[in-house]
Amino acid sequence: MTIDYRQLYPKIRLFADQVEQSTLGRQQRCESALQVLAQYASEVEFLQERVDQALIQEGKTLRCAKPFETTLDASYPLPKPQSPMNLAAADGSQILPDRHAELYFGMINLGGVTLPQGSALFPMEVSQSEFWYGESEDFNESLFNFRRDVLERKLLLEISLTLEPPVLALTDGPLELWMEYRTSDEGRQELRSLLQSYFETLERFRAQGILLCGYVDRPQSAYVIRLLELAIAERQDLAESHRFRPFKGVFDADLFVRLLRPGERSAIFRLQSPLQEQLPAESVICFFYLRTGSEVEANIVRVEIPLWLARDRVLVDHLQYTLIAQCRQSGAYPYPYLLHRAHEVAVVHPEDREVIVRSLLTELHRRGYPPPQLSHKQALKNLPVRQKSHLD
Repeated sequence: MTIDYRQLYPKIRLFADQVEQSTLGRQQRCESALQVLAQYASEVEFLQERVDQALIQEGKTLRCAKPFETTLDASYPLPKPQSPMNLAAADGSQILPDRHAELYFGMINLGGVTLPQGSALFPMEVSQSEFWYGESEDFNESLFNFRRDVLERKLLLEISLTLEPPVLALTDGPLELWMEYRTSDEGRQELRSLLQSYFETLERFRAQGILLCGYVDRPQSAYVIRLLELAIAERQDLAESHRFRPFKGVFDADLFVRLLRPGERSAIFRLQSPLQEQLPAESVICFFYLRTGSEVEANIVRVEIPLWLARDRVLVDHLQYTLIAQCRQSGAYPYPYLLHRAHEVAVVHPEDREVIVRSLLTELHRRGYPPPQLSHKQALKNLPVRQKSHLD
């Protein structure tokens, strides 16, 4: 036994006490936020002015919602049945370099799936892989993950173009791809190149009329909450708006789980974020919240869409209906079925990693390289666990 549970149990009880107290405080702050939302739901111009004032203080680092529709606390019921759309989804996974492993390498694996509706085409599965090799000081995990996200969306465009319109393209996670520029000069150059590639991909989605959607399950965003905080800020609070957080700890999902019934969506909001000014004008990011769960299980997701799609109520209705239909197809765990299939295609299992490593080692051996070794630390970890003895 490696854990002394006798000394751990009091800490477990303390942890539960802290969770209980935090939950109670968050519920009270959520009630206050709901009251503010009801008070300012139609004050669109005033809220936009508050965002502009906060931008002066915080600069481009400000992240919050901006009004898009005229009533911010409105709920939109599940639309009537819509004609089926052809669907495409993409996801990605990775093997991160491990300095204790036999080989220091990284790999990105992408999975894409299409689901034609009522056509002569058959569903298609696509898998693409890319290796990374370099020195340990060259590796930047954030940049590596950013590369994966850009490649995912490029694959999504590629497979979407094989389908007849109308096409809905789903990606797991936000449309906003952003990371801090805390990297080397070479890394900044690659980041700029990746961003430009992503912007071009977004424009191609728009030019082809492919409905693009970023699906964020169990979101912990507080974009609308931040907007409500700015709404009630006094003059002195706005002077240091980044410190004024009366609803801290409350998420947007806490609000909308109380406002939405199963199948309903919230109003659409625009996103204020550091990336928005760089995006193509018609592809700036908007979002809404959607309740995919039942009355018993309150599951709220955030759906990100480009501006050109947000402007078309008919297309938004079609998107809302299709997402709910996909979630219901997954049964007790409401999540878009096709996104789950894309994940199954993309995921790299431990046994897959073992095969890949063995294949790489075999190829290096064929070329005359000496066999690499695990670090001593990892080799010891791989030994069978010792039984606890009196000597311990």
